[in-house]
Amino acid sequence: MAGKNFFVEKSLFLINYRSGARKLTNPNRIKLTEMSQFDLKKLLPCYQEVAILKYGGTLDFKRLEKSMEPVRLGREEFSNQHLEMLERDNLFPAWWKLPKLIGPELEVLKGAFRNIQPRDQDLVQKLFDIFKNIEVLSCLLRVICPQHYGIYSAPVENLLSIKAETPVRKYLVYLENLTELQEEYGLERIADVDMALFALCCLLNEGYIRQNPEYHQIYLDYLERPNLVKKISARNALRNIRQENIYYLDLAESFLENDPEIAGILAGKELECLINRLFSELQTRHKIYPPGPMPEKLEELALRKVFSDQVKEDIQKWWDTRNDCVHLNLAEASEPELNQLRARVRQMITGLWEIKDRIES
Repeated sequence: MAGKNFFVEKSLFLINYRSGARKLTNPNRIKLTEMSQFDLKKLLPCYQEVAILKYGGTLDFKRLEKSMEPVRLGREEFSNQHLEMLERDNLFPAWWKLPKLIGPELEVLKGAFRNIQPRDQDLVQKLFDIFKNIEVLSCLLRVICPQHYGIYSAPVENLLSIKAETPVRKYLVYLENLTELQEEYGLERIADVDMALFALCCLLNEGYIRQNPEYHQIYLDYLERPNLVKKISARNALRNIRQENIYYLDLAESFLENDPEIAGILAGKELECLINRLFSELQTRHKIYPPGPMPEKLEELALRKVFSDQVKEDIQKWWDTRNDCVHLNLAEASEPELNQLRARVRQMITGLWEIKDRIES
């Protein structure tokens, strides 16, 4: 488990480095105090205007929250009348369609919304069984209990790289992420975090919005500095990646298209493990080979006929590729330079698979 945690921390560090945090030299030094330079809270007042620019408006949350308050307080039972309140909103029908609930479904929801608790899995599952749509049920929960719930949508899902086995689990992960952001940035309600995050999505996705002088500095702060939003996104994206990719070469192939630099470092780790294993097999009682630089190890392995001189030269080229990935500053590399590196790393991965198959067969 410790090895897996190290891999995730290392990968998070590399991703943050590529995102602009180039002054950091140790992934363990990434602290929340450093991540507070970007302030998500600044985007909450922008939500209304950004939503108008992007979509022409937003839901009338104040009216809807007030209309749903009796349900949350237990003064009214939830009914089709409350769904009609949502449908009467100017923009809701443009995005979602609500079903008419029949008697048994309404009976299931009797008392379900009274004093809702945060991240109530049973309630979310119950609503999903009825509405069959995670966005619709999240919208309903958000207007009934804005203190603990927000709206799940494609923009925020993509921004935070949310992955899970089911829609219900995705929404629960999202609520966990919102809670973490709420604590970090000091927002009053989960719904406020959700709105600020949605405004951030609009800034990131629409050039005409982020070029607005009122928003541009917030955009630059997000882009150029490490922050908790990016850390959560990277963590979600990397979740389970180690379990799904047993070998470093598997991981390298996963990163190759999007980030050949990280792919080359991971493939280099596989190469180093392979050479060290072959080198250790040379050790005998009569002759101990002390650890040395990679070229010396390759020379000794070729001399001992573990592999041919041609293989030795190939491995040395791959080791040079690994060193380029580790030491060169590729954050500002041009597209042709990245394509060239990607081709070298791909050749390295393919060659290592061939050698591993030959040795292990």
